[in-house]
Amino acid sequence: MAKLTVLPELAIIDGFKGKIYIYLHDGVPCARRWPRSPGKRRAAAVEAQWLAFAYAAASWNFLSDEIQQAYRDTAADTRMSGRDLYLKSFLGTYFREGQWD
Repeated sequence: MAKLTVLPELAIIDGFKGKIYIYLHDGVPCARRWPRSPGKRRAAAVEAQWLAFAYAAASWNFLSDEIQQAYRDTAADTRMSGRDLYLKSFLGTYFREGQWD
């Protein structure tokens, strides 16, 4: 990441699209290499987590409206959504290493 002294004009930013990603981070203009896909295959450790994440993400839909709203209210003062907070707590509690040994 490189900090910029000023944010360039939109025409300049568009000219670098696909090569340089220009954005604001906490109000500071920054630039970095454009994100690239790591390819079709992921590391074995990453693929091993997909099933747990899919299960956790699907379980959000089975929570009552009151419980979902409680997560939203709890996350209101954070940068997370209620669903993100739920997933973090679900995965951290139920799928941490050694939990079921």
